[in-house]
Amino acid sequence: MMLRPLALLTAMLALSLSASAENTSTYTTYDLDKCRVISEPAQDEEFAGTWGCAGYQNKPDYQIVFSEGDLRSLVSFGKDGKTHCAASETFGGFNSVNNTVEWRAKDGKPFAAIQRWRVSYDPDDSSKIREWLVVTRIEPGNSCHIGYVLGALPKANELARTLADSVAATTSCMAAERVVLGFAGRDWSETPGGPACPQN
Repeated sequence: MMLRPLALLTAMLALSLSASAENTSTYTTYDLDKCRVISEPAQDEEFAGTWGCAGYQNKPDYQIVFSEGDLRSLVSFGKDGKTHCAASETFGGFNSVNNTVEWRAKDGKPFAAIQRWRVSYDPDDSSKIREWLVVTRIEPGNSCHIGYVLGALPKANELARTLADSVAATTSCMAAERVVLGFAGRDWSETPGGPACPQN
């Protein structure tokens, strides 16, 4: 995992101004009660199920695949999203995901999704929460976490778009390292977890 010092944030924002000028954001929301059930909850496991929800322009390639187990969320994007890298990427602590997705697109084709997560950072008190913006790369046949932005940072949304435009748009899931902007967590609970995509 690659960590970016906070001193670099301003430079990253400046760098992104020209690169992101031609990229656009579109927002969609989803309601699990209206989504297609892909996997039912398991009787003998702490698994709540997997759903397929309509995403960008209701296109199958941008389906939102949401799973929940052991009070942790997993979100991937694509018609086969359940098999993607993102389908096994979450945080160590208990967490939940906002149902609004920001799609970053170029020429009408999304290359990244940004979503706000609420993460418990204290194993002894799950009510202690911090918010993170998770940037997920979308590519043919795969989606993967590419970066994380602490929600409390100034201009956190702009920073997330910067990661989308400068990293997610140019680095494949098989070659990418996760980028963390902000406090990365002192223990397992706030550290982004799950296996990274296999490296070439």
